[in-house]
Amino acid sequence: MQTEWNFNYANYVQNVSLPPGRYKLECWGACGGAVDTSDWTDCAKGGYSKGEIVFKKRTNLQICVGQSGYEKVSEGSSLTRSGFNGAGAAGKVTTGSFAYSKYGGGATDIRLYHPSATWGNTESLLSRILVAGGGGGMKNNFASARSIGHGGGYVGVNGVGRDRDFCGGGSQYQGGTSYDTEEYHGSLGKGGYGNIGIGGGGGWYGGAGSYSNECGGGGSGYALNKDSYKVPGYIPTPEYYLENIVMTTGGNTTKADGYAKITLLQALPFLTVSSYNSTQATFKADHTDPALLTKIEWFIDDVLKETITTNLTEEKTINYTLEDNALHTLKIVVTDSNNATAEKVLSISKNIMPLPENVNLNDISTKLVEVNAGFKVGKTSIINTLALKNIEASLNNTLVELSEKIKTSFDSSDTSVQDLQNQVTQKNNTITQLETELSKRKRFITGTYTFTKTDAENFNLSIYDKEGTSKTLTIPVNMGFSPSLIVLSGVTFSTTSKSYVYFDNVCNSNFYNFGYNSDSTHSNPKAVGILNVSNVGYSSLVLTLYKLSMSEAVGIWAKEGATLTYKIYI
Repeated sequence: MQTEWNFNYANYVQNVSLPPGRYKLECWGACGGAVDTSDWTDCAKGGYSKGEIVFKKRTNLQICVGQSGYEKVSEGSSLTRSGFNGAGAAGKVTTGSFAYSKYGGGATDIRLYHPSATWGNTESLLSRILVAGGGGGMKNNFASARSIGHGGGYVGVNGVGRDRDFCGGGSQYQGGTSYDTEEYHGSLGKGGYGNIGIGGGGGWYGGAGSYSNECGGGGSGYALNKDSYKVPGYIPTPEYYLENIVMTTGGNTTKADGYAKITLLQALPFLTVSSYNSTQATFKADHTDPALLTKIEWFIDDVLKETITTNLTEEKTINYTLEDNALHTLKIVVTDSNNATAEKVLSISKNIMPLPENVNLNDISTKLVEVNAGFKVGKTSIINTLALKNIEASLNNTLVELSEKIKTSFDSSDTSVQDLQNQVTQKNNTITQLETELSKRKRFITGTYTFTKTDAENFNLSIYDKEGTSKTLTIPVNMGFSPSLIVLSGVTFSTTSKSYVYFDNVCNSNFYNFGYNSDSTHSNPKAVGILNVSNVGYSSLVLTLYKLSMSEAVGIWAKEGATLTYKIYI
């Protein structure tokens, strides 16, 4: 059984398909180029990033390994640098009898699989879960530089030359900025262009390049987790959150090119249910290492029905008998020799359509409509039978009231009365089961709030406010409960630069909810502020707006008439 996968620079996107298990993912970025050096060890190094993850199903990934920016060829020969995976392109310099590359180094990353993906298309860049930044390129007087642009790490190192000229390193939320014009800035996944100068390192966000500076900025690294910054349009979901994260700036001291490594830490069982109904279920168990499987158990309403210990990886069909008009729980558990388990819990019933996995409130509402129709049919049958005894009853009577009419007006030994009482009991059981199922689901409320003129005058940050300055606004909301999750969308602010700032998917579980200018793009986002949301008691929300250093020359205020939408979960 394979337990290790290694990936070296190949100038194309590499694919891997991993069975369920716990894995360690590692990436090393590539070094940048440098002039008049004997080998790559004098260059700005690529970064190192590591994270661990559990894949509960077979998972397809893609790996992009960055090319080194370093190359030394004979005078008159052509360079072969491709800039693969975000390295900033730059010219060459001839010194003595050799020519040298000044490219930045490419990032190395692991991303979710997309058909026909290239390293640089937007959808593919928005699918990265682990990134190690590349180093920035350098000229021949790098020995006297004030700062060399090593790759990240959480941030790439700034490249600062002898004369304090500056090429910023990439960060978690924007590319590095250049001493030169905007075309030399880093952007999402790409190091800044260098022209005849030096290129920036590739990364989560690339480092800056420069036409005239001596040292390019390093690209930043990235590791997806619940607190990491998610670019607008980011694709991976929480199932891809990493644990035990390590980020080291300049951590690739082994190779000029980048490289990546995936290691299986723990083999795990997994389970697929292909079908189930009121009488039987069909499923198949398997394992990263099938020899480690020890047993399969299945339960009805937490009562063990069978333990299977042979032919564990073959498809199996189990049979069971259920009570009428009641909800039940089927649980199937697969266990291995390390006591690792995989399980599925399913809602099943007889004469009531079962609730599937991941059912939402709308599904349950639809189910209640169906059950209500069944109640009406059952109550009508009871009412018609009572009418034969000249007893008045209507659909407005509750099931309890109908039961009392039955008990007081018919002999308890009458078989028709017993039938009616059974119907009442069955309907009451159904109500109880559905109420129990509903109590397990999350409740939420939605609503809107429109900024007023007073909000615009008071909920603002001026051009004179410094980084970290904050203002608050209280929004009345009749929740009726203490929320666990608050999500805002469509929060709009005006600015002194005559553009708008948008905050979307603002969540109380994430402090870093960045707002971007309306003229921002994925490749060049312009973060202006941070918006935080919290709750006070059951009756209001509090918005807090913080200023960022890059927006100190911009005023920002709540846009009068703009409407935000909130969704609040219990």
